[in-house]
Amino acid sequence: MRHRWYFLVAGLALIAASAFAAWFYFLQNRAAEGVLEANGQVRGTEVTISSKLAGRIETLPIAEGQLLKKGNLVAKLTSAEVEAQLEQAAAQASAADSRVKEIEAALKAMATSVGQAQLNVGATQSTSQHTIHQANEGLQRAQAELAAAQAVRELEKNNYDRNARLVQQGFVSESYFDQLKSRYASAEARLKAAERAREEASAALELSGVSQLDIGVRQKEVQRLQDEKARLQASRAVAQSQAEAARARVREMQAVASDTGIRAPADGTIINKLVEQGELVASGTPIATMIDLSDIYIRVYIPEQAIGLIRIGNPARIFADAFPQRFFPGRVVEVSQQAEFTPKEVHTQEERTKLVFGVKVKIDNPEGYLKPGMPVDVTIKWRENMAWPERARSGG
Repeated sequence: MRHRWYFLVAGLALIAASAFAAWFYFLQNRAAEGVLEANGQVRGTEVTISSKLAGRIETLPIAEGQLLKKGNLVAKLTSAEVEAQLEQAAAQASAADSRVKEIEAALKAMATSVGQAQLNVGATQSTSQHTIHQANEGLQRAQAELAAAQAVRELEKNNYDRNARLVQQGFVSESYFDQLKSRYASAEARLKAAERAREEASAALELSGVSQLDIGVRQKEVQRLQDEKARLQASRAVAQSQAEAARARVREMQAVASDTGIRAPADGTIINKLVEQGELVASGTPIATMIDLSDIYIRVYIPEQAIGLIRIGNPARIFADAFPQRFFPGRVVEVSQQAEFTPKEVHTQEERTKLVFGVKVKIDNPEGYLKPGMPVDVTIKWRENMAWPERARSGG
């Protein structure tokens, strides 16, 4: 019994070695013809479309296999609550803008009031200075007139007193004495008039001092208005800040409202629809998976003995069992710089122990015929002046 097992294991090893030798011989022959052949599965870059928000799927206008353009609607979440919040934010922003406008109007009126008050102060100062100047001059004139009247009155009084004794003694005539008496009375009247004039000038000067007090009152009013203006300016700054915050809230809610519509991030084909209309989804829940079928590739694995023949840009032809009468053109776009063991999903267990290099071949698939996961064969032509083998020429 044990001998039978030995024979069985030896037979399997011989078969595997023969298969590898045949494969290697075939590869060498094909390499000698200027081409290398490999196989693998079509791949592509899948994009998972997810919901940024939590909500219920209101609309789901997609189907698997459907071609979408960038920006097309994939799903729509219910948005009544978001729209209500957006309306509230817009109302708050409008109220904040109105408050800013009211304060700015008040500031304009206040600026006018401050300017008018300053003009009033200037006018009062000018008038007051002119009035004080006139009052001072009037007082000086009255004082000079009073001094002159006092001197004349003193002179006339002395003449009157001296001639009063002489007229009694008969040395002065009565008519001359009457003249002196009249001149004395006139001097007395002039003196009294000068005294009244001085009193009036003094009163006028005192009244001009009242004008100075009025200037102080007006200056305080200017200061009060300026303080009120500064308060309004501070209020405007606060209102503007609140208005900007309200507008930012509107933009935020507009973004949230926009996020209720889940759209395709790029051109591509829906390959998996992961939810159904009416389902309640959480934030981050995948809605669908899409792939751009015009941007697919295949990764093949070339033995290390042949990898030196491959260059970036080498043409390739891809064959799929689903399309036996045609091939799909492609080209080498990437060659791995590090060897690895053949992935387990490719080739036999024995071949998985061989070192290979990954080669990425981009496939021209504008019609979207090839799909991810399809098994395909790949022929890479590394020698430019060599013709394609029969199958690679005809696709049959």
